[in-house]
Amino acid sequence: MKAVWMVIAALCMLAAVILIIQLKFEAAFVVAAVGAVAWFLNYRQQVRARLTEYEREKESFDQGRGVDEENNAEDSVS
Repeated sequence: MKAVWMVIAALCMLAAVILIIQLKFEAAFVVAAVGAVAWFLNYRQQVRARLTEYEREKESFDQGRGVDEENNAEDSVS
């Protein structure tokens, strides 16, 4: 599923180039805009995956610390 948006973006850009060669500028613009949207959706999907991974790592790190260490850290601040 990762590469689907990137493939769509590449195909849209290829189609836009073909349309420009055929001097169909309005259609080329629309197809290129759809390709740009597909690229942004691909980027959004990558960022979401990285954030999910970061949250999992942070959660596992926080669970590994344990409650005693948190209490000790609070006591040392007081």
